[in-house]
Amino acid sequence: MHDGRILHYTSGTCIVEAHSPRWHAASIHIMAEIVIPWNAARRWLLPAALILLSAHLLVWMYHYWIADVPWLVRQLVALDEENNLPTWFSSFLLLTASAALVLKRAGHDPMATGAMSTTRELRFWSLLAGGFFVLAIDEVAGLHESFHSAIDTLWVWSAAVLVAACALYFVPLLRILPRRTMLLYVLSGAIFVGGALGVETIGAPMDADTLIYEVTVLVEEGMEMMGVLLFIDATLASIGKKTIPVRID
Repeated sequence: MHDGRILHYTSGTCIVEAHSPRWHAASIHIMAEIVIPWNAARRWLLPAALILLSAHLLVWMYHYWIADVPWLVRQLVALDEENNLPTWFSSFLLLTASAALVLKRAGHDPMATGAMSTTRELRFWSLLAGGFFVLAIDEVAGLHESFHSAIDTLWVWSAAVLVAACALYFVPLLRILPRRTMLLYVLSGAIFVGGALGVETIGAPMDADTLIYEVTVLVEEGMEMMGVLLFIDATLASIGKKTIPVRID
């Protein structure tokens, strides 16, 4: 390597190129072909989501119809509680969506942007990834609950305005996406927002100490989970097989 020769090493789908002239530090170029299992969301994450949703329903049905369930058990699986299994799983889903968008950005194809500049599209993907990361933190930290307690009106109205503004902002990105990906993104967003805002509004005035309220919570959280899962599925499917260059100097 010190005489300036270029070495190529091919192993499977990874090609490593090294070049090091006497007067330069070692430089390694890696072209890594990443094959994403596009159905990972439905294969691994969907069953986990269904188990958590079922656990919530079964525990509350037993609690109201048969006998009292210990508070610790209810706290562990209740979808409307904080810092428990469903909360951490929902946060993990949102982090997974953020990571999928980071991969999408890394494998960006400039030839597929049409009239949109590469820089602008990359900014869209970065903002989406950052948005899902913030949502993941909020899921655990309960930032929207703190916001709700600080104002007199229901927080969903403020959130609805923010969602509408974000939707309008990302319209240019949706227009350049493949039709299938665009439709899945719109559908996943509608499902998520419908649960987070729509069902939340319906359940807000209900008596929290009833089974019907817990069923409403199930629908709300279930729609949020399914919306994120569909988004992850669509994103991974759109990535497919990508070759991502990495340079180490």
